[in-house]
Amino acid sequence: MLLIIGLAGVIFGGACAIVASNKGRDVLGWFVLGFLFNLIALIVIAALTPLDKAQAAEGASDKRLPDEEVMEKDELRKKAAALAASLAQSRETLNG
Repeated sequence: MLLIIGLAGVIFGGACAIVASNKGRDVLGWFVLGFLFNLIALIVIAALTPLDKAQAAEGASDKRLPDEEVMEKDELRKKAAALAASLAQSRETLNG
């Protein structure tokens, strides 16, 4: 019985991996999903749209460049310093 379940897992895992490869998806991940969930995983991967290079490039363009991150951190530091100075001035005014 375990042999049949294992064989079915390998067959469905392989089928999911092949379909995932054709659609530009993660092959190993879909093999594991196909091994564990058999027909359900095969139906899901068959229903998914293929990933193309344009979609992958869109995901990469969402990442910030290091220079932009540095500028943003510097701006945040300046705003934090200004807020701390304002808070200190307000405390002095309140404490008299």
